[in-house]
Amino acid sequence: MIVLKNLIILITFLLSCTHLFAQKLNFNSVEDFYHFMDYNAQPKQLVSAHRGGPYPTYPENCIPTFKHLVKNIYAPVIELDVEMSKDSVMFLMHDNQLGRTTTGEGSVRDYTWKELQKIQLKDDDGNLTKYKFDRFDKVLKWTSKGYAVLTVDVKRGVPFEMIVNAIRKAKVEKYAAVITYNWEDAKLVHQLAPELMISVTIMNDQHWEEAKASGIPFDRMIAFTGVKLCDASLLEKLHAKGIFCISATFHTSDKVKDEKQRAKEYQDAWELGVDIIATDLPIEAHRAKK
Repeated sequence: MIVLKNLIILITFLLSCTHLFAQKLNFNSVEDFYHFMDYNAQPKQLVSAHRGGPYPTYPENCIPTFKHLVKNIYAPVIELDVEMSKDSVMFLMHDNQLGRTTTGEGSVRDYTWKELQKIQLKDDDGNLTKYKFDRFDKVLKWTSKGYAVLTVDVKRGVPFEMIVNAIRKAKVEKYAAVITYNWEDAKLVHQLAPELMISVTIMNDQHWEEAKASGIPFDRMIAFTGVKLCDASLLEKLHAKGIFCISATFHTSDKVKDEKQRAKEYQDAWELGVDIIATDLPIEAHRAKK
């Protein structure tokens, strides 16, 4: 009886952990990534964790924070920022100044990577954590296991060539997209790596005309439609070409204190046609999905 009881407990535990084993995307090729991000193939409601999804004790742009996120969300999109040290080491950091998120001070690029390793990260409440900066190549190695889709925000002055080379070296083209903010940069990334997905800004009909004239295939585009909800007609045009649409809620729904109202606003965005909500509250947004 004891053996049977223990076996039942083990089976129950394994079943309860099934969602953890399902966390990995396990794309076999970059074509699998295109299919995953094709609205016409499989529309879905996704959550993008802004700056990696920081929570208390988990600082922004940090692998332990990403690991915390994937324990709570299946197939998240993780938006992260890449900066560069004085000696040209790429690492995760949003600001060009150290003061807000770390124990350091001054400009990021005044420090070598070795010097930066002496600095600790703070969470969003300003509390000291045990974590330090993560190199971009280390993050890409973690990504290669298929835990999430990355959207890479390249800080000003970090060469796109270095970003592309790092992604290719890590063989994570099937899990990573590069964020761009103008068509010149988008065209450059596409020229450097035609296989890569690119996040492009399409917030109105003029942007849409520029997208069509860019020469970038639609199946390489993810459309960032702004920090407030755009007109549904624009989403329909993008969806007709299979393009997923991202809308950010950092300055809108994320600020709503009432949990039910905030959840309703996330749901309203998805019902309007938004495919990916980019949010500072990824776990809460994920739980709001019907």
